[in-house]
Amino acid sequence: MTKPRLTDHALQEDLPDWGVLVLESHHSPQFAMEWREHKFLKLVYVLRGRGVLEFKDRIHHFQEGDLIVVPAGTPNRITDAPDAASSLYICCIAPRVFDFDPGLVTGLRSGLVPASAHLSNRVASQLRRMRHHQVAGGPIRPISLVGSALRLVEWVMQLGESSSNLDAARRLSSDDREIMLDYVGRLATEFYEASTIDAAASSIGLSRRAFTKLFHDVTGSTWLAHVRKLAINHAKHQLAQTNLSIASVAFECGFND
Repeated sequence: MTKPRLTDHALQEDLPDWGVLVLESHHSPQFAMEWREHKFLKLVYVLRGRGVLEFKDRIHHFQEGDLIVVPAGTPNRITDAPDAASSLYICCIAPRVFDFDPGLVTGLRSGLVPASAHLSNRVASQLRRMRHHQVAGGPIRPISLVGSALRLVEWVMQLGESSSNLDAARRLSSDDREIMLDYVGRLATEFYEASTIDAAASSIGLSRRAFTKLFHDVTGSTWLAHVRKLAINHAKHQLAQTNLSIASVAFECGFND
């Protein structure tokens, strides 16, 4: 197997007419990169090695399998770890590739997409095929590379969408728990107003299923059992501490029958 040619500097990124270029960069131990800013989107896949991706306002430590997103107009620099020079696939995509939907990539944030077995394998295979088609040439090369590049961007955007949905779900879950904790706290003195579990769920804006699960998570009991326990404890207190009749206490605590 032929050893890859090592480079001490970042490769030139001269995009062809169709707007997509894939480079394979194998760094030597002496690799050094100056700050660089470009007019195109760049997706960098880490084949091997580790190091630091620098932006003006933050840094990201990268390792094998990570994907680096560098939007157009974003100053950036890569510094390899002293003992682990990196090998990279670099996919450069011109803005004109997105002319059909100019706002498509505006939501792409600069930074690191951490390695995951599923995404890493898909991205590595896609870039390997793109590199092969680029070298092989032929009449379908432009459409093949453009189509593959758009698919890469789609995967990154889908991942971001999934993460956003997960974060939103986590925030919603956290908010719902706070609402439930408040409801359970109020229930201690307002249990007599509780009519049905459906009404209780509706009163705090939850579905019956979500309400039932959260209520059990918070109290360790079902809603009905908890309400009855509160009523019984209150009845015992009233009978012991007041002169109310049993019938009056029973009515006050909701035991109308």
